[in-house]
Amino acid sequence: MFGGLLATAGLLIGAVLIIGSFAINRYTSTDKFCTSCHAMASVAADPHYIQSAHRANGEGVRAGCGDCHIPHSSWFAETYAHAADGTRDEIAELTHNYADPAVWEPRRIALAEIVREEMRRDDSVACRDCHNAAAIKPQSEAGRAAHALLGTERLTCIDCHVNLVHAPVPPSISFIRGSGLGKPSK
Repeated sequence: MFGGLLATAGLLIGAVLIIGSFAINRYTSTDKFCTSCHAMASVAADPHYIQSAHRANGEGVRAGCGDCHIPHSSWFAETYAHAADGTRDEIAELTHNYADPAVWEPRRIALAEIVREEMRRDDSVACRDCHNAAAIKPQSEAGRAAHALLGTERLTCIDCHVNLVHAPVPPSISFIRGSGLGKPSK
């Protein structure tokens, strides 16, 4: 009898924790939450962000912070990203004055490089949540050639599509060298 009560209590506690984590993940993926800190409030007010195709387009589709920066491939990946990235960002926010543009700009550039590498490592999974690569028909020959390489483990969305949403940050030499562009076929 005691074992049954313990198992029931464990199941209830587990269910509450899982349901709670879904609610927390949903809330912490909102633009309102993401832009509540000093650094991201300035990003949300940036004209590059406001006028980007992911925020202002004829289709009325508006990607939010969590759509691009939180992996939705699994509950574990999403929860881990919220916990790890949130902790890192909170510590950075508490130990630096990102309201000062002179402090924020070097951090923004460093974060761009980090996010690009994460997106490459994850095969641009956040892009693929909304965009169907097989349905994209680039107008240029170079674009068609690059899209033909998708899925060959040589190229992913972020290798070509940098600076789409936020203020431009030139890709580093190491990022460019890590792309599948210009490499001979295997």
